[in-house]
Amino acid sequence: MLTSLRASIAALPLLVAVGCNPVTHVDDRQVDGHAKPHSHKPVRKRACIEELTASADPRLHALLRSLCAEWVQLEIPGIALAVVSADPNVAPFHIELGVRCFGQQAPVEASTLFRLGSISKTITAALALGLVEEREDLQRTSDATLIEGFVSQAGLAPPQLGALLRHTSGLGEIDPAKLVDLEGAWMPALAQSPAAGSPDQHNYSNAGYSVVGAMLEAVTGRSFATLVDERIAKPLGLRSLTAETGSPAAQAAACGHLALDRDRHPILVTEDLDFIPGDPRWMTPAGGLLSSATDLAQFALALGGPRLPGSVGMLERGDLLPPERVHSGHRDERYGQGLRSWALEGEIRAFAHSGNNGDFAAELLLVPERRAIVILSNRGVELPATLAAAEALLREPIGSF
Repeated sequence: MLTSLRASIAALPLLVAVGCNPVTHVDDRQVDGHAKPHSHKPVRKRACIEELTASADPRLHALLRSLCAEWVQLEIPGIALAVVSADPNVAPFHIELGVRCFGQQAPVEASTLFRLGSISKTITAALALGLVEEREDLQRTSDATLIEGFVSQAGLAPPQLGALLRHTSGLGEIDPAKLVDLEGAWMPALAQSPAAGSPDQHNYSNAGYSVVGAMLEAVTGRSFATLVDERIAKPLGLRSLTAETGSPAAQAAACGHLALDRDRHPILVTEDLDFIPGDPRWMTPAGGLLSSATDLAQFALALGGPRLPGSVGMLERGDLLPPERVHSGHRDERYGQGLRSWALEGEIRAFAHSGNNGDFAAELLLVPERRAIVILSNRGVELPATLAAAEALLREPIGSF
């Protein structure tokens, strides 16, 4: 059994790897219980585009066309899009396409939860910085020695919170084989795994954000899920944001669908981590949170404001990314505390984070005091055209839609 489990972990990406407008539902039902044939794709694309653009602001048309095209072409069961303005007089725009779980009829709705993958890190960063601003003990000591029994990787001092948030701690990822051998004991597995590099160099580390979560639990005596609920979800009125797959809202969450699974077998969020030995909740701060699209956009617009104390630092430029991490077409791309950013126009910067855990994919884009755009998909495939259209939409001035 352990041999097959080891193979499963090695083969599958770990989770830590990622007044409204009328809602539009475009159906993705199957023919005789099977996926619609490929010959239907052009017809479905045109129908989707015609329906979504019929009453939408023309400046949204490029985004909606890309969304329809990739939803159909990539055979994604369901997608949710939210475009939320910082202007309270502009109603949020949201679109839902398809179904929550392939082979079933329940549609994606505005309240449907999706796994956020690595966008969970952005929320973890806001949570951590809020606690630092509030607690003197975290201001005095903010390294991994707060965690009882923590042992760092060979050659690395216990990482500092700031370095963990910026991915400059040097921590490497957990070796899946070590995790299996140690029956899910993630901190000993982390200690026995190789470092990613020297501190102060950017090495994206999912495990580093798991360490952040453990630090916050250690200093507060509360679970990470409780901290998210009490300090982020409730103060901001985000009813869907949760770390609990057993919560009432999560019972109607979208299913995940692996990118490489041509048959698109649905995977419940209560079961998608069953292949991980032990208790997988240690992965939640790095990649396990759930939310609806609109709630995630509302969270993003609160960054830097009084409702998320301490989060103003997340909107600083951050450190330059190494060339291999820079996205094509972005100028001066950097990574700060839980967000990457790039020069959009003049002194205005755009901020973003992506998430993909293999069976869900997510994109968060933000221009502070202008708008946030969120794209959530229940299949782990990239949406390059939709993302490019969303980035272009960030340039539109506030109040236009």
